[in-house]
Amino acid sequence: MSEEGRSGMKKADKILILVLLFLAVGFAVFFFLRADVGGYVRITADGEVKAELPLSEDTLFRVETDTGYNIITVQDGYVSMQEADCRDQICVEHKKIHLTGETIVCLPHKLVVEIVGEKEAEFDMVVG
Repeated sequence: MSEEGRSGMKKADKILILVLLFLAVGFAVFFFLRADVGGYVRITADGEVKAELPLSEDTLFRVETDTGYNIITVQDGYVSMQEADCRDQICVEHKKIHLTGETIVCLPHKLVVEIVGEKEAEFDMVVG
């Protein structure tokens, strides 16, 4: 009988698949264990920062754009899109966020709600 056996896969193929699966699970676990709870939320509309609000204070914030409005809620350290007048309401249905790097986006209003860490670096890169 050949190395392929009945399944049509070689032993080396099976080992490669197992190694790749193990690496994928390892990266996923590393990513989730490393995720930090954010310090504040940055609200940006059409590339312009509209507000930076601490997650430690419960707040209701309304953003008006040329295409409509959004109401963002900060409550118990979590951020959610409470209300928007966009057609699809995808941003409103998005889960609450609280980890650094998580975002809620409203494409029709060009609005990005992003969780940012306590100690965000001022400079990404220095060019000399």
